[in-house]
Amino acid sequence: MAINSAQDEPRIIEGSNALDKLRYPTIQLDPVGLPLIPQPTTSLYDPLNYPNWLKYIILALVSMLALLGTLGATIINPAVVPLSAEFGIAPVTGTYQSAILIGCSSIGPFLFIPFANIYGRRPIYLISVLIGFASAIGSACAKSYGTLILARAMYGLGALAGLALGAGTVVDLFYVHQRGKAMGIFTLMLTNGAHLSPIAGGYVARDRGWRWCFWTGAILNGGFFVVCLFLMPETLFDRPRETQMHVAISDPLTSESNDDDEKPTVQMVDKSSQPEFISGQGQPHYVPYQPPPLTLKTYLNRLWFWDLERPPTRKLKPTDFIKPLSMLKYPSVVFPALYFAVTYGFASIEPALTLATIFTELYGFDTVRNGLANGVSLLVGASLGELFSGPVTDWMMQRARARALMRARGKKVGEREGEGEGDMDEEATLPAEVRLQGIWTGAITVPAGLLIYGLTVHYKTTFIAPCIGMGAFQRF
Repeated sequence: MAINSAQDEPRIIEGSNALDKLRYPTIQLDPVGLPLIPQPTTSLYDPLNYPNWLKYIILALVSMLALLGTLGATIINPAVVPLSAEFGIAPVTGTYQSAILIGCSSIGPFLFIPFANIYGRRPIYLISVLIGFASAIGSACAKSYGTLILARAMYGLGALAGLALGAGTVVDLFYVHQRGKAMGIFTLMLTNGAHLSPIAGGYVARDRGWRWCFWTGAILNGGFFVVCLFLMPETLFDRPRETQMHVAISDPLTSESNDDDEKPTVQMVDKSSQPEFISGQGQPHYVPYQPPPLTLKTYLNRLWFWDLERPPTRKLKPTDFIKPLSMLKYPSVVFPALYFAVTYGFASIEPALTLATIFTELYGFDTVRNGLANGVSLLVGASLGELFSGPVTDWMMQRARARALMRARGKKVGEREGEGEGDMDEEATLPAEVRLQGIWTGAITVPAGLLIYGLTVHYKTTFIAPCIGMGAFQRF
């Protein structure tokens, strides 16, 4: 099977089921001539075929929902002391409402994600925002600390469940080599929502009282529900199972096709050079994939409250609620998850829950200064880390893809001559752990930042020193 050229017209491949009929007859390529992963389909409902402007609108909305979710969870942190005083409890006890919220946020995805994988991402996003709106109102109107605890628990269960869909939405919309930058944007907003909120929360609590911290979250959630109702289409899509891609070593001037549909081949050119043209035809050896245009009918179809294109085979099963736990048998999943849990707990949750109490006692800070010390320190550190991580991850993934394809073609990789020679039908696989190479900087900066933060607080140095430590361990 030859690669797509300018003269190729979309054609449906006959298959054993409806999904196989959505395949293109040729392997679609990116602008540098590498196969797109995953391969797009001929369906107008395929989110990979959405225009880039719509993809980034959806990414922006999903990222803003992540920011609002964490903002609503942490905006009260600078005002823990006045909140505790009103309910007649110790400041440490006043932080329990945030701790319970964080605990409940770990349960919400197990309840909502199975529904999102069956009925669509869009309804879960909308329900999540509505729960955030209602629980924020409940928190603002709470007459007792027990009622506040209940409202915060509901916020963690529902409003933060949509955050777990962000990575899945990025996978729905973007190809593998584009996901690093997209995930960088999403993670930047997800992380910094908890860092911006103390800054705003400090001023709101000082001028309007701590209850208006929750009213602010309710207003923002209500407004974004209306925005998402009209601007966030569905992104869940059932695509055909990926076939194995094999790289054919062929004459770059030939465009002969291979009729073997079970093992499609790609005729590659050296991506370091400009595309050459076939003599007398003026056609390049490869043409980047051009998705079909988006129509108003397609857009309105994807704005329905649930996925209208859901195939009958996609059904909810009781095992779907515990299926994610099956991944715990893989060390490659457990160890990165533990790494993230430990670093996130120490680098983000710990200062968020303790800084207001510590800085009030040591430095006499009010709600505004507590919010600025917390928010600015974490915001600067996290922004630097996230802004650099996306492009670096994309570069590592693109390099790994090129090397995998070159090995499959029997070419030399790196400095060793002849590496990868052998079976020309070797599958060009890409190890999933390539992205994990970017964690090593965090393994250094997190412990260093925690030591700076802990020692400077212990010895009661100037407040600038622990703020520097917080900024350092946020770059994980």
